[in-house]
Amino acid sequence: MCPGVRTKEINLDLDGRSKRSRALRSFTYQIPLRSRISLWIFFLLVSIPASFLVLETTRAVLAQIWASSLNPEVLRRAIALDPSNPELHFTLGRILLLKAEPVTQGMAEEQFRKAISMNPHSAIYWSGLGKACYSSGNQPCANAAFGRAQELAPNKPEVAWEVAVNDVVSDQPQSAVGHLRTFLRLQPDGLDQTFQLLMRGFGDPNLVWRELLSPPADLSSKLRFLDYLAANSDFERAGAYWAQLTAEKTAFPVAAAIPYLEKLLATGHYREAAGVWTYTVRQNGLDKQAGGDRSNLVFNGGFEQEPLNAGFDWRFAQQPYLTLDFFDATAHTGARSFRADFTVPQNSEYEPVYQLVPVVPGQTYELSAYVKSEAITSDSGPRLRVLDPKCLVCLDTATQGTSGTTDWHQVTTQFTAGPTTELIRLSVWRPRGRSYPMEISGKVWFDDISLRPIPVLNSSAPR
Repeated sequence: MCPGVRTKEINLDLDGRSKRSRALRSFTYQIPLRSRISLWIFFLLVSIPASFLVLETTRAVLAQIWASSLNPEVLRRAIALDPSNPELHFTLGRILLLKAEPVTQGMAEEQFRKAISMNPHSAIYWSGLGKACYSSGNQPCANAAFGRAQELAPNKPEVAWEVAVNDVVSDQPQSAVGHLRTFLRLQPDGLDQTFQLLMRGFGDPNLVWRELLSPPADLSSKLRFLDYLAANSDFERAGAYWAQLTAEKTAFPVAAAIPYLEKLLATGHYREAAGVWTYTVRQNGLDKQAGGDRSNLVFNGGFEQEPLNAGFDWRFAQQPYLTLDFFDATAHTGARSFRADFTVPQNSEYEPVYQLVPVVPGQTYELSAYVKSEAITSDSGPRLRVLDPKCLVCLDTATQGTSGTTDWHQVTTQFTAGPTTELIRLSVWRPRGRSYPMEISGKVWFDDISLRPIPVLNSSAPR
């Protein structure tokens, strides 16, 4: 009995196992088949858009890379990848225009028009079209295109400038002046390039002076034009315009006249420079502040006002181991004097302060100053020096040097200007020492520096 029962249990177990095996086979061969199809469908649904995205990204990246090329063929490939991008058409148009050939200029105009058709509100696209039209000889098209560019960007100075350039190259002076006024309103520091454009385009300084610089142009702009003319060696015309200003008793800051004055000095027009200086300082009352003694040819000889470091005032430059002070209260007369401190003993040549003074050729002059010193160690002490900057061998003289500690004392010297000397350089000078002690240290003061002509005695006059 027992064996039979065991056998039955085994059969039942085998039957159960067999049923489970069939169920597993059914699951293995039916359900996985549907799952694989679903996975493939899912993969296709995901991969196709991703592939398009990759392709679009690759196309955009290639188009952007090729857009930076200067090769027209490469740009055409970029346009083929991204034909709806107006910037690509504009860039290709610019490059084709640079070739300056009739065929490529026509192609450039076509590219600009395509860019405009895609974005008609871009001033730079219209400006490009204007250049292409001008290059092909179609001036009405150029005028219209540049006009549209300015309408779209009325506050952009670069657009106003390009419109003005078109006016100049197409010989439209009045229109050019109008557009350049707009340009200067938007970019006030563009005066020099404006002068250059009008002068090179039309060669007529009166167009600048009477049209561009007519009221309400400020006086500083007019003086800048005089500076421009002087820089281009047109001294005659600059002098004529200067005479107009002075005839009208025009007043302006000294700083505004300095550039023109410096050009006159640099080119040897000393008499004209002296006239500009005299008029300007008198209009601003600087001659009275500096002392007001018109018989003294040295300007600001008492250092009563701060030097301008330009024109016919004192000029100065810092040098190693030397301190300058134009406001020292230790004065011989007045409220101020000039002091130089030699802070570290050195045997160096010093010429930290100088002034240009107009003189008359052949005239004899007396130079005078008051000097004070404190512990000047060198036997080669500071002094005043006079020389002809154009001919050093013609005139080079100096007063006696000051050494040790001294109270205020007068130093003088006389000299005669050479037959061609129109300007002298008057300076505070310390030459290198030649004998012991050579190194200099200490302090020195200068005040009441004057230069006056010595009257020539008439030998035929009755006694």
